Amino acid sequence: MIDYVGGNPAANQNPWSSLLKTIAVLRIGAGVMLMTRHGWSAAVGAYEFLWKEQNWDWVKIFNDAGLPYPQLLAPAVAIVVAVVACAWITGFLTRLFAVVFMPVVAGFLILAPKAGSIYIEAAWLYLLIAVTLLLFGSGSISMDKLFRLGESWGSRLKQKRDW
Repeated sequence: MIDYVGGNPAANQNPWSSLLKTIAVLRIGAGVMLMTRHGWSAAVGAYEFLWKEQNWDWVKIFNDAGLPYPQLLAPAVAIVVAVVACAWITGFLTRLFAVVFMPVVAGFLILAPKAGSIYIEAAWLYLLIAVTLLLFGSGSISMDKLFRLGESWGSRLKQKRDW
């Protein structure tokens, strides 16, 4: 049986090389792409719709798709996308925000063919990235690791089961 997989654990580890061996590269890259391609424009559109009362394409798309309360749902989705992108970039509560993001992407995948969207491939990739981040966490360079969020949750459950 294999007790250890990987390099020599006693070897001097370079912190820069550990950056490239972690899921943090995927998390930060996906967060930056989500923010620059979708999150920023969605947040600005939601702001202008809510406070400046300007028309917004997302409300029309949500209304045409038959979703209830498109005036509330479109800004909520925009805020979720922007917040998830920020959380993925910083690595703060990555697993929680991956779970929050999955219904948004799944809803888009269901409604996108009706709307004739060209972003279906990107949505599938974001869904797979969210599943990966849910399974593996935020990686070694993250706010979760800095504050040790989620590290001891499993051990606390095991300790409480001492019968």
